[in-house]
Amino acid sequence: MKEHLAIGLVTGVTLALTGCASSPPAQDPTPDVTPELTASATVLGHEDGTPPVLCLGLVLESFPPLCSGPTVLGWDWSNVVDARKASGSIWGTYDVTGTWDGTALTLTSVPKPAEPESSGTADVGDGGAAATPATTSAIAHYRCESQADTDILGVAEAGGSALVTVVFDDGAMQDDADARYGEGVVVIDSALEPSARSGR
Repeated sequence: MKEHLAIGLVTGVTLALTGCASSPPAQDPTPDVTPELTASATVLGHEDGTPPVLCLGLVLESFPPLCSGPTVLGWDWSNVVDARKASGSIWGTYDVTGTWDGTALTLTSVPKPAEPESSGTADVGDGGAAATPATTSAIAHYRCESQADTDILGVAEAGGSALVTVVFDDGAMQDDADARYGEGVVVIDSALEPSARSGR
């Protein structure tokens, strides 16, 4: 997940936009089947017992850290190891698995401390490829959308494609991007991914 942040949160040059083009269709926040998803990320909570959040976007490296993200339900700090505490906050980096309802992740197993990842993020093709006009247009569109859509974690140009990092995509956002701009122009990188047990 660190690679998601490193690429997905490149800000680039600020674009002066007066409005966004039509948005992709919103995903149903309460799907008929709640998929079991997983992520390796910082989990940040408070010692008052309020549900913690899964830090899928930018994590400010203060002490304690600051971040935003979806709520994690069913979390019990007494069941995990390697948590740190400071100023009423409690946090750690964990492999988290649970069912997703579109707004929150409900745990289905006890989180384990995350191990450092050695590989990269979504495949964006040839690293030396130049951005096309379609790529530039896509980047402008998704950066504009990100101002109001909290599911979009970051937008950047990578390998000649528009890399759009989101909380979760069940395939609908990628299909919409392919239909809008053509295959390969936009890569939707989902921070939450199907778990090995989900069979998806």
